Amino acid sequence: LGNTKIPVQARMRAMAGLQYVSGRTASPLLRSALSDPSEDLRLLAYGMLDNLEKRINQAIDHELNALQAGAAHSGQRLHSLQRLSDLYWELVYQELAQGDLRTHALQRSLDYTLEALRLAPEEAALHLRHGRLLQSLGDPTAARQAYERALALGMPKTRVVPYLAEVTYDMRHYGETHRLMRELGQWRSLPRL
Repeated sequence: LGNTKIPVQARMRAMAGLQYVSGRTASPLLRSALSDPSEDLRLLAYGMLDNLEKRINQAIDHELNALQAGAAHSGQRLHSLQRLSDLYWELVYQELAQGDLRTHALQRSLDYTLEALRLAPEEAALHLRHGRLLQSLGDPTAARQAYERALALGMPKTRVVPYLAEVTYDMRHYGETHRLMRELGQWRSLPRL
């Protein structure tokens, strides 16, 4: 995609292939194509990024309606709150929201996560999300507490320790970061890690 010596049609076919790739991988490539010398390539990249964002925003609208419709039923409410948190996080994760929009998406995801935590305070995955959001918003101390709560509630260490290591590094607790990194070394065979 970045090689301007390759014919535009071949580069456009490569870009069209990005629709079958995860948004997290495709989005940065599409964003870089927005400054391509070929107008056709720029327009295609813009359209594809716009479609990725529209799909998530439509899902947000749908889930907001579901949240309002199921406001009294706590199980449905919890599901909608978690889904809304996921969708706003997805805008950030796929790098579709940047700058002030990124901060807004992080804050909205955090708001829905906190509301979900009020309904399900023992849900380890919500505490992990809470930590990720706090870390992304620049609050490593609170993020660390959320990660530790996720661990205490039974979240597998393999899911939490990488973030804990990152947050302890951000807090300049290098000895603890070193200890956590040694723990990570024992899990090299885990594909997710």
